[in-house]
Amino acid sequence: MQKYRAVIIDDEEDSRSNTRSMIQNYCAELEIVGEADNGPNGKLKIQELKPHVVFLDINMPGMNGFQMLEGIYNRDFCVVFLTAYSEHGITAVKAGATDYLLKPLMLSELQAAVHKVVQHYESKGANNPTKAEDKNIILINHSKGFTLVDVKDIVWLEADDNYTNLYLQGQKKIIASKTLREFEAILPTAEFFRIHRSSLINISYIKEYNNQEGGGILLSDGTVVHVSKARIQEFADFIKTRAVSPK
Repeated sequence: MQKYRAVIIDDEEDSRSNTRSMIQNYCAELEIVGEADNGPNGKLKIQELKPHVVFLDINMPGMNGFQMLEGIYNRDFCVVFLTAYSEHGITAVKAGATDYLLKPLMLSELQAAVHKVVQHYESKGANNPTKAEDKNIILINHSKGFTLVDVKDIVWLEADDNYTNLYLQGQKKIIASKTLREFEAILPTAEFFRIHRSSLINISYIKEYNNQEGGGILLSDGTVVHVSKARIQEFADFIKTRAVSPK
């Protein structure tokens, strides 16, 4: 039987022990390779052990489960959220996770979640997590709760004081309760470039650059975003390293 590597991240020792015991006794498909009691340690365990699935507590002090996932750019593992509360925007959570489980855990629900993990990898035809997931999900907090967004769907971001306007594919806009500087720190530097103190763009959506009147970039959604004079040369050098020359 194929064994899938599992990591448990939960600040409560009794909860970790219960999850570990149930998996070891009733979920033969999984092998627990590591545990962590907080978000920062959890990220280190994920980087070190490269699990197929992470059982992740939502409510942890300092850095909760959602915040921990924000800092993982190329998420290549399944996530099963653990929570003692049912008001965590379950529908949105399920959009970015394999499943969620309410504490105290019920064996039937745990086994169903594990079955989903196994199906995920079997459908991909691989047991290597680096090939099993091509989404890079980040959590966007806003006034009504949060939205889980695939990074590749972000066209550009615009600073708005202590908030940021995110413009997504399909003309969708989200107002996030995070500064542009914070987004710049968590988004992949190979895909996003800060062309102005108030603008951060996804280079995948660039259609045209015009160097007149200080320089403007036409994005695929029709938006024209101006380039700061101080960043024109840096932007040109950045694009050259990613351009493909015609043969």
